[in-house]
Amino acid sequence: MKKLITLVILGLLAVLYIGYYESLGDAEVNKVFFIKKSPTLQIKFRHLFANDADDKPLEKLTSEQRKQVIDYCKYRLGIETALNNQDELEMCKQR
Repeated sequence: MKKLITLVILGLLAVLYIGYYESLGDAEVNKVFFIKKSPTLQIKFRHLFANDADDKPLEKLTSEQRKQVIDYCKYRLGIETALNNQDELEMCKQR
């Protein structure tokens, strides 16, 4: 019983503190795992700039893409931003 409780706690901690995003490189998809800066139940994140495609300027991002960038910045990089200008977007492009 103690082992089961320990496994459940470890699983919950893993879900809260480990995340990943998919990176496209050399025609294959790679999962990049990271330790989150703060806990959340979200496991899969979307890093819009993790591929070899041209970067989009802030004005061309949809509201959904902005939300994805804000979540990525907060949980992957520990940067809380509202994406008000291009400089804030550039801070979130770290890999």
